[in-house]
Amino acid sequence: MSPRRVSAEPSVDTLEVKTTDLKQVRKWADVAKEIQVLREKGATVPEICEQLQVSYVLVNQLILQSYKVVYIVTGK
Repeated sequence: MSPRRVSAEPSVDTLEVKTTDLKQVRKWADVAKEIQVLREKGATVPEICEQLQVSYVLVNQLILQSYKVVYIVTGK
């Protein structure tokens, strides 16, 4: 198996980052929507984590959950 090639440049264009006070708790519903938008634009999980300053585990879990729901609904 050949090694995976990784580009030195990010795969997503630079987005406008909303400034948020990280000392305050954010609503998960709002963060989840932002994660979905970034994922649809082609961002990888680590890129999303870095931009939104969210744990890798949480972002990955949300994305996997989305795939499972699609799988269950479509039956594929």
